[in-house]
Amino acid sequence: MSDSESIKKMLRSVLQSSKTGVSVSSLQSEYRGLCGEFIPLKKLGYSKLEDYLRSIPSVVRLEYCMGEIKCFAAVCQETAHIAELVARQKSSKKSGRSQLVNCRMRFKPSNPYMLNGRRHTQSFVSYVRTLSLQKKKMSSSNYDQKPKGMWDPLGSSLYNEELVQSRISQLLQNYCSGLWLSKLPEVYSEMFSQKLHPQTLTDVEKWTDICVVVKPCGTNRTDCLIYPPLPPSPSTVTFSPTSDSAPCPPSKSSTVVVSAEVRQRIKELLSKNSHGLWAHALPKLFMETYKVPFPDHILDNLSLLLDICTVEYPIPHNKKKAILYICNTADMEATDSQQFSRHPLPSGLEVVGAVLPPPLVPPSEQYPSVLITDAKSSNTVTIRYVGESYSNAQEAMEEAMHSFYNQSSSHHTRSNPVVGQLVAVRGEDGDELARAQVMEVMGRDKVKVYYLDHGFSVETSVTNLLELHQDFLSLPFQATNVRLAGLETFSSHPLVLSSLDKLAVGKILLMEALEPCQQGEMPVVVLYDTSQDDDVNINSTCLKALQDKTMNNPLTVNATYQDVCVTDVCADGIIHCQLPSRGAARLSKLLEETEAIFASQVTSESLVSRPFSGKFCLARHKGKWSRVEITTMYGNRVMEILFIDWGVPATVEVTALREFPPLLLQKFVIIPPQVRCLFCVHVSFFVFSPFLLRFEIFKLEQHKGDWLVYMYLFIGTDSQQLEKSINYQLAQSELWHKLTTRNNNNTITSSNSSMDTGITPGQNMDVFVPVACHPGHFVLQQWQDLHKLVVLMGEMILYYNQTWQTNTATDVKKGDVYAAKIDKNWHRVQVKGILTNGLVSVYELDHGKHELVQRSLLQPLIEEFRQLPFQAISAQLAGMTQQQWTEEAAMLFRNHVENHALVAQVESVQELSEVKGELWERRLTVYLVDTTVEARDLWIHSIIADISGDLSSAA
Repeated sequence: MSDSESIKKMLRSVLQSSKTGVSVSSLQSEYRGLCGEFIPLKKLGYSKLEDYLRSIPSVVRLEYCMGEIKCFAAVCQETAHIAELVARQKSSKKSGRSQLVNCRMRFKPSNPYMLNGRRHTQSFVSYVRTLSLQKKKMSSSNYDQKPKGMWDPLGSSLYNEELVQSRISQLLQNYCSGLWLSKLPEVYSEMFSQKLHPQTLTDVEKWTDICVVVKPCGTNRTDCLIYPPLPPSPSTVTFSPTSDSAPCPPSKSSTVVVSAEVRQRIKELLSKNSHGLWAHALPKLFMETYKVPFPDHILDNLSLLLDICTVEYPIPHNKKKAILYICNTADMEATDSQQFSRHPLPSGLEVVGAVLPPPLVPPSEQYPSVLITDAKSSNTVTIRYVGESYSNAQEAMEEAMHSFYNQSSSHHTRSNPVVGQLVAVRGEDGDELARAQVMEVMGRDKVKVYYLDHGFSVETSVTNLLELHQDFLSLPFQATNVRLAGLETFSSHPLVLSSLDKLAVGKILLMEALEPCQQGEMPVVVLYDTSQDDDVNINSTCLKALQDKTMNNPLTVNATYQDVCVTDVCADGIIHCQLPSRGAARLSKLLEETEAIFASQVTSESLVSRPFSGKFCLARHKGKWSRVEITTMYGNRVMEILFIDWGVPATVEVTALREFPPLLLQKFVIIPPQVRCLFCVHVSFFVFSPFLLRFEIFKLEQHKGDWLVYMYLFIGTDSQQLEKSINYQLAQSELWHKLTTRNNNNTITSSNSSMDTGITPGQNMDVFVPVACHPGHFVLQQWQDLHKLVVLMGEMILYYNQTWQTNTATDVKKGDVYAAKIDKNWHRVQVKGILTNGLVSVYELDHGKHELVQRSLLQPLIEEFRQLPFQAISAQLAGMTQQQWTEEAAMLFRNHVENHALVAQVESVQELSEVKGELWERRLTVYLVDTTVEARDLWIHSIIADISGDLSSAA
């Protein structure tokens, strides 16, 4: 599907969800709420939204209503396949049933809740909004206004307007902080034991004497907020919570004013954290940045900030955990009003002529493969996407050019070339043809041209130049330029260029594009070489090439080193030490200067707004700024770093990082890491604070590009006998024996505070399938809650990475629930078995996978991380009769559903335990439907039934 067609389908989905139409002024925000980005008008060739809408009458119908333009979904032939599909399914003789799934289409990223996924510029809450059948049914019921007390044949009782008004007034006394209008019927029914008449939802906006209804204009939610009759402040219209209630609009007598200066400073901080900022981190960040206290009353009433940001509560039952997102409406309008700047060609030259191909659309995968064709500097790296779709399109066009120009090449010659001109170039052998741009006229019969689809330049004869026909300008030029993140200041440094030429040019690498990237801006990327056992970050490797190795002391065997500072000790005997050196002295002075700069600086410019793996920056260690490298990204707010001069890892939020002062950047970069990795023999685990000592090296080994040092440690200079070394003393100490034999009997019981989620037979819900064994067993996750799981895992990483190694050993019991470190993430698990070799068999309660982990990697699951219901739901495919599955059928099923977002229609719910309401103890029988296919919905049970029938016939 082309990008334009995809946008049309998503736009149609937005409009179909509203029976009363969507105003033009709010259409962009509604579209962004579903797709994660605004409609790219400039990319589509339009400057105004209304002009684009009028160009697609098959998708949008525009009407004037109440003084504004409203958009409605146009009736089109694309939905005709639905009726055909239903008719076909009704006549089918296969077991099971097939019904139309009335759910909204959505984008499917390769991993929709990957923590370091890109392109999601707004909160995950907005991105995963879905449309249930129940909500559609409610919105499709239109009731005309009736006289007070009139009997409604569609309702269940007499519509007594006075009584309803009185009750709502009484109800709102318990919700001074506001209530979502969609929740009003449920709350009304619980309080008064009577269903709320549907007409109320229409009439309530007119009852201004008993309530105030507000439609948030800066939110991705289509719902409204209903308040008690207090005059809401102008700022309350941009609130975007995910809970049922919202901040209470302050009364005139108690209005709290936030100064313009404070608001501007908060806006600056949020603009530096475009992926959201935890509200609890705001006071510290505000104080560090502007050197004045943050007004505490703002955290108690976040509605005071709602004209500059939106607020979301991603963790259920926890109002203290709020994420603030800067409002982008004004920025979006400003961008739309600006003149769109063309993306420069990889040649770097302007084009002579008005006709240009459309811009190159990058692939959808997170880490696409690219061929590096040239690197003039780190700010101008030329790439070509590697993929079947790109290669096939290029080959087809070149074959068409070959056929076209071979028929009448004499009529298409370009005898007087001009710099910047687009031409077709015939190869020296006469067979190949390619699109190019004239770079230089070198004489009467010689020119230098740039191959726009291949990304390099050649010298050729003028006789090989042909006029480029406009038919060959429909395909985007296949070569494009990118910038390497973190190397901007050193883009043309000879050592950087040499490293790029050696590590990247001519190779196929993986590329990660960073965000945010403005329209027309050259993409900022990170390149990875994954061809070796260990992945190589090209960006950070090029930056490390600038380091002056002479600033460190060389290590030699049988040498003794004085005044060594131990900075970190690992459990396997690896220790990290700082040795006196010229680099250490210079680094100390630079860090002192940095402390002084930050202490006097009252600006947000030093905040890190674009973090990425391999980035070098600053973070605090023991109260002072130190150099760090980002090693792992957990989303865009949480990351793992390494203090490169201490050897100490840490997990921090992005707000803890700072950029190097620009004037000191080059001085910082040339100093190598001031920590050495050493191995202390005869001791496999010990702990002590950093102090100065002496060591003697007896062995050197190269390990992953660095030296691993085997040595004995000594305190003082009196003796170098091995039995006097720290190694032997620690091995014989009482502390060592306690550490190796300790056993803590702390216990933990599992509990899950999940509430009954109300999953009922016949319900349709959007799901993600993380595990699929066969149609008789797979695991579902509810799509609408996945963003909560992402936030929870980020919180667990922060908590357990900071406390894990200092916590005492955990007493592990079968059946209990724990936090377990699997790979680099922390998961909520249930222990299934305890093995004698120190391993524990666990079941991931959120992902449905079975794993073996070291006993030492289990930690108590604290109450805060038990609030979100466990997300893994056991399921089996409905509509199937057999119980045994062939390998072919199981493989086909996995290929269709595993790691896919689908629609599930529940047929039945089976309780697997006596405790009802715990979703992870249920087993669902569901139909699965793939709604991403353009022509029709795919019912998975029909596909499996077909293959099973074919296999049975073959047998």
